[in-house]
Amino acid sequence: MDSDALTRPPVAPVHDEVARFLAEHRRALVRVALGLTREPAGAEDLVQDTAVRLLRHWDKVRAARSPFAYARTMLVRLYLDQVRGTEVEVVGARRREPVAPDEIAHLESVDAAVSMIAGLPPRARAVLTLRYVEDLDDRAIAEVLGITRSTVRVTAHHALRRLSVTETARRDRQDRPGPREPR
Repeated sequence: MDSDALTRPPVAPVHDEVARFLAEHRRALVRVALGLTREPAGAEDLVQDTAVRLLRHWDKVRAARSPFAYARTMLVRLYLDQVRGTEVEVVGARRREPVAPDEIAHLESVDAAVSMIAGLPPRARAVLTLRYVEDLDDRAIAEVLGITRSTVRVTAHHALRRLSVTETARRDRQDRPGPREPR
C-alpha cells in the first residue's frame, strides 16, 4: 500500500458532503448563474461546472467562513473565465431545452431583469446580478469579483446608465407614429 493512500481522506464522504451542500444551495447558485448566462441550459451547465470545482477544492470551501459565498465566487469567476474573449458569441444561439424545467420555474420573477441586462458586458451583468438578485453590497461584490469597491460602483453606474438609455430609446420607438402614407 502506498503512503499517499494512507494520508488521503476517503472520497465517498467528500462526495456526500458536496452533494448535501448542493442540495441546500443549488437553487441560489442557479439563480445567480441564470442572471449571468441569460439561459436556463447555460445556467445549468455553469452550476455543474461549479460543482466539479467544488468537489476538487472541497477542503478550501468547507474551511471558508461562508462556504456558500465561496461557491458563489467560484461560480461567478468560472463564468467570467468562460466568457473572457468570447463576448461576440451569441449565447442564446445554442438554444437547448432546460434539463429540469420545473427547477427553473421559480426563477421567473428575475426573468425580466435577466432580459434587461442581457446586452451588457459580462462584468456588468455580474455586478448587477450580484447587487440586485443576490442583494450583495459593494464590498461583497468586490470580493466575489476580485475588484475594488470603486470599480464595482463605476461598473454599476455605467451599466444602469446604459440600461436607462436603452429603455428610453425603446419607449421612444414605441411612441413614434408609424410611417406616413402617401397622399
